[in-house]
Amino acid sequence: MRKYLAFYIPFLLYVVVMLVVLNSYSKSELHLMLTSVHTPFLDVFFKYYTEVGGSVPYIVAAGLLFYKYRMTLFILSTQLVTAVFSFVAKNYWQRPRPLLYFSQHFPSFKLHQVEGVELFMHNSLPSGHTITAFSFFLALTYFTKNKYLHFLYFVLAVLVAYSRVYLSQHFALDVLIGALIGFFVTFFGRMYVDYRPIAWGEGSLRDVFFRKKI
Repeated sequence: MRKYLAFYIPFLLYVVVMLVVLNSYSKSELHLMLTSVHTPFLDVFFKYYTEVGGSVPYIVAAGLLFYKYRMTLFILSTQLVTAVFSFVAKNYWQRPRPLLYFSQHFPSFKLHQVEGVELFMHNSLPSGHTITAFSFFLALTYFTKNKYLHFLYFVLAVLVAYSRVYLSQHFALDVLIGALIGFFVTFFGRMYVDYRPIAWGEGSLRDVFFRKKI
């Protein structure tokens, strides 16, 4: 537990700050505040960086097959479980995304739109990209020992969360719920794996392709 405080403590502070802010402003006010600063550089950066919460974890997991099977298995299994949570929650709540919400309640206001980014309208809560990012970076935390990297992983996950708000794909509440789902699924997933070690998990594809011939 103590080994991962460099991720856990900032995450707890993040949740507390988000809860305070969410209770201090309306949905629309907070969204406009968080998206009030936009530049050409940030537009391009977040347009591409947001995909860290998309396909990137699966690409990394595939590469880790050459390092340790258990790392790939853990990342893919937690991604699968979080994807199920995301699908069920989105279809249960069916909240409008910022584009639809503002067009219904503030039709004269136009959200900032990044060129090449399609704004979706439905199933806003929770943010799937944020779920993916927090699950992925927490999983990486469990497989690295450097505490500075643990804090960096947290920052990288938060940047994915903010990218979803910056791009007006989600509201602040959506990314907070997404962060909580991604964190707790992976946290409890780690506890389960610790109690059920997999013997072949320490192997890798290197053993298959580069094993010494007798």
